[in-house]
Amino acid sequence: MVAGADHGDAFKRDMGYSLPEYLRILPSAVKGYTYRVDGNRVVINGSGTNRRLTLDLKTLPERRIGMIRIPRIEVEFSFENFSERERKDFLVAFDRSYQRGGG
Repeated sequence: MVAGADHGDAFKRDMGYSLPEYLRILPSAVKGYTYRVDGNRVVINGSGTNRRLTLDLKTLPERRIGMIRIPRIEVEFSFENFSERERKDFLVAFDRSYQRGGG
């Protein structure tokens, strides 16, 4: 579950994941990039480039819908030295990794 829009080089999203779930999926979401996790911050580097993406993660109160409880985190994306095309291409692949099945 992803909410929020891409508004340029920095934006926030409210995502329906717990922090451990989010970090478990991260390696498949950033294939081709190196990254390091430092507490609630993830720094992603483009290999052989000066491109960098910083993700600041913040746990939010869970969303309750009747008996259903959905964990939530806020993810702040901060892109550095990505062209608009590179940013969009990255986000398409990244978002695909975080999509949940259903219909």
